Amino acid sequence: MKVLQEMESEKIVKCLLCANDAVLVHSDLPGYQEPELYTIYHCPTCNTAFSFPRVESNKIYESIYKNGEIVPGYNRYWRHRNKVKKNKNPLAYLSKLEDTYWAVNEAISSFVTDKGSTKILEVGSGLGYLTYSLRFANYDVLGIDISETAVQQATKVFGDYFIRADLFDFAKQNANSFDVVILTEVIEHVDKPLDFIESIKQLLKPGGRAIITTPNKSLYPSDIIWATDLPPVHGWWFSEDSMRFIGKAKNLKIDFINFREYHQKKLLTIDLRKIRNGKYQHPILDCNGQLVERFTKRKNNILLIIRSEIYRIASIKKAYNYFMGIVIKDKIVCKERGETLCTIMQKRM
Repeated sequence: MKVLQEMESEKIVKCLLCANDAVLVHSDLPGYQEPELYTIYHCPTCNTAFSFPRVESNKIYESIYKNGEIVPGYNRYWRHRNKVKKNKNPLAYLSKLEDTYWAVNEAISSFVTDKGSTKILEVGSGLGYLTYSLRFANYDVLGIDISETAVQQATKVFGDYFIRADLFDFAKQNANSFDVVILTEVIEHVDKPLDFIESIKQLLKPGGRAIITTPNKSLYPSDIIWATDLPPVHGWWFSEDSMRFIGKAKNLKIDFINFREYHQKKLLTIDLRKIRNGKYQHPILDCNGQLVERFTKRKNNILLIIRSEIYRIASIKKAYNYFMGIVIKDKIVCKERGETLCTIMQKRM
């Protein structure tokens, strides 16, 4: 703890990812749980942001799982779980719903030619709906998660396709066993991403690929300090340069998914003014682990419905994209890049 306190008082420290100089950019960012405050450093070499102190977050995750359906931001995962079982094509449903699942589907369909002979592992399978959706699409996939609660819930809802396992132990016991490993919104949670990716590499067969999604720092201008979940839920905010560094460090071939096709169909703009004003930087849990603010369903608004229908018309959407991207400087219009970064890391033969 003394070392961490000393590092938190320094304006320049060694980047926890690439070991180059990282600069202090925020000394009192609110944490996911009251009353904690965190220090944020940014490394200009690998364009990575990370938080101090590095603390255990298991109790926070327990609160999230306990209240999942009403936790802002996380509630959608419970909604996905409930919806996919009722859908005739759950993978297509998820792909239309969120860029993360669209990217996974785009990546996996681009290189998997024989579903039956391709062994797939989803690491951090959580509530299990993506593993289930892939199996429904005839992929041979297994889900693992460190949380016993998550595995029990996923098995109960979707079937016996999940195991509770520590990744590092599992990788030692199952080296060179999988053609594809999928990690959606996992790597930003782990303490040591380089060690984590080393275990992913160990799991892959020669030529195998890891599909990794994470919030995308590359999308934002340099003055945006932290536009991802508050620490310690997210301890990292990675960019394309971050992923390139990890790939080079682990001798993995790197490719990125281009999101233009997704964003042509689903318009997404980000209001930078709200981020700069700290609109999203407030604790979710109080000091006792109770929700500070619950998610509540928005009532249908006739203007929102009309606007949504107008956006379905491609020509109007294109004009709106142009207007938002060129005229309004405080908004980001997602195109090739979006809120999610999807990296494909391939193990060399």
